[in-house]
Amino acid sequence: MTKFWKNYNIPILLLSLVVSLSALSFFNYYTQKNLLLKRMESDAEDIASSITAAMNRFYDIKSTMRVQKLVSDISLGLEIFEFRYIETDGTVRNSMFKEEIGKAFKGKSFAQLLQGTVNSKEFIFETRDYVPVMAIYYPIKIDEKVIGIIDLAVDITEHKDVVSHGKIDFSLMRRQIDILNLLKAIEGSIHNSIEITSKTDFHDFLKKYVESAKNIVKISIVNQQRKVLISSNKSDIGKTLHIADFPPPEIVNLDKLPIYRLIKPSIGVDGNTKEQLLLLIDATVYAQNEERLLRTAMLTAVIAILFALFIARIIYYSAIERSREDKERLERLVKERTHEIELLSKTDALTGIWNRGYLEEMMDMKFKYARRYESTMAILVIDLDYFKKVNDTYGHLGGDEVLRQVSRCLSGCLRETDFIGRYGGEEIVVILSETTIEQTLEIANKLCSTVAAKPIKFGEMLIPVTVSIGVSIIRNEHEHYEDIFSEADEALYVSKSNGRNRVSLYGQ
Repeated sequence: MTKFWKNYNIPILLLSLVVSLSALSFFNYYTQKNLLLKRMESDAEDIASSITAAMNRFYDIKSTMRVQKLVSDISLGLEIFEFRYIETDGTVRNSMFKEEIGKAFKGKSFAQLLQGTVNSKEFIFETRDYVPVMAIYYPIKIDEKVIGIIDLAVDITEHKDVVSHGKIDFSLMRRQIDILNLLKAIEGSIHNSIEITSKTDFHDFLKKYVESAKNIVKISIVNQQRKVLISSNKSDIGKTLHIADFPPPEIVNLDKLPIYRLIKPSIGVDGNTKEQLLLLIDATVYAQNEERLLRTAMLTAVIAILFALFIARIIYYSAIERSREDKERLERLVKERTHEIELLSKTDALTGIWNRGYLEEMMDMKFKYARRYESTMAILVIDLDYFKKVNDTYGHLGGDEVLRQVSRCLSGCLRETDFIGRYGGEEIVVILSETTIEQTLEIANKLCSTVAAKPIKFGEMLIPVTVSIGVSIIRNEHEHYEDIFSEADEALYVSKSNGRNRVSLYGQ
């Protein structure tokens, strides 16, 4: 035995070294393969999550068509008793009463409307829940096709004796005009919401997503019946997939190409029902890396295992880096799209300045900042003078143009650190930070004089416009931003009472 070892110890050691290094090489091969597979699975999950987040944001925008909020914003002081938006099949889509949403509306006069015995856009007087109301059914149309009906009822208890004698007094007629103006505003809001959602082409979005990602082969949204609802490949829409197309995440060969297939729950096309997201990713790079690792392991067993391991390590980190860059690029694309959608949700569609929701959020934030750091803050409530007269004289298109140009004019007079938003109707609010009382009044007077000096051009006509402004400055006794806003609103009424086209500071 000793002689045998002496004679063959070197070959045995070499053989042992080769076997050990070969085993180590193949062990490394399988380890690297699993790491690449896990990285691919992680990348696929990240891509699916990014797509799902983007789709969810689209549906959030679509679901924000809550016209009852618009009613509360511009209700014109009406005592609205009932409000609902009804589909053409009688289903309540939006309502003041949440329990009605999704159910069929069974109002007596609505049934008469469907039978043709009650006309739309005409006021009817009836009793609902033992309360006398003046109601109207207002159809919402797109391209002369009715897509829904607004049912709005106003409490007329104080007028019931007049109505019972077949008469309508002047205040009731004025209320009817206000209701019609409100309904037209709601109709415009619905049209704007439908226009936003109708311009969102999810098929085109997924197609461009696939084109920009390069390594994504296909993205599809499939319902519970395995029917393709949305896809980056439009030819697949409407097809019903086989149950074999829904395995656990794995690499499969499709058309002689290695494809990683991932199934993930996704928000449904109706915004509620959960569907499935089918994601196909080109796994050629991963398959090539796996094959390269295998060749490297075989070569290292024969010639240079240590060098091969070094190369395998470089390949591994190279694959990880490419995956990381792809992930960052996709995340950057999703963030850009999400930012664009967030801006749309915070911007007033008519004027282009910030909307009421974001305005109230900023008032609260700037108030808390000012209280915490003992800095100054002022709120300016701006109201267009005789705006109803503008609407009556030049129509709502003229009124809309006045609102747009006045908002643009006011924005141009402010600093970058100032904030301007539309509170509702013709009211605009400006938030000033880090300003003294003198600076605040100087800015407010500048806004007032600038608007008055620049008539609004509407077609061939020039519309003279002035504004009244109420100003309030933060004080120690203020506990909420609503306190400052309320004082500025009171100051606004002082400006109106004193002849309009002027600035009033609360308490002076």
